[in-house]
This record gives sequence, structure tokens and C-alpha cells, in this order.
Amino acid sequence: MQSAVLTMTIFLKTCCLAECTGISFGDSTPIRVCKNKRIKRIKLFKGVATVGKSTMGYFYGFKLHFIVIDKGEILNFVITQGNADDR
Repeated sequence: MQSAVLTMTIFLKTCCLAECTGISFGDSTPIRVCKNKRIKRIKLFKGVATVGKSTMGYFYGFKLHFIVIDKGEILNFVITQGNADDR
């Protein structure tokens, strides 16, 4: 699955993104790697994933930032570390 991530991202960035219509909305959502009580023991994504905060509290993992046009189509997206600012 890890070997397909780069290929899938390139496909989505080149073929599946919408054209800007003038109205767009941005949002972010956390991608949790594990539960908070297991942060100290987890070895998955060690050195890559970080502790971040969302409106629902703290989490360990990544954030998916995306921009959507008024028709509901994805204009652009990016995955960042959990402690990245939403602005």
C-alpha cells in the first residue's frame, strides 16, 4: 500500500482536480495514527507523524488540508504533519 501512495497522489493531482470557479472553501481534518494513550509506545510513522490539536482535542498523526469549489469538487489537497497550522 505504501508503494501505491506516490502513484495515486500523482494521478489525483494531475487528472482528478477541478477548475476554479471563483468560489472555494478550505478545511482540514485530522488523520489519527493511534489513540492518545498509545502515543509513547507507537512505532508507526515515528519521526514523521506529530502531535497536533483539532477542535475535538489532541491527536497523533497527520492533517488533510483540502480546498473544495462550490460544486463540491476538490480543487487541491495536501497532507501535512499533525502540528501544522490550518491557515
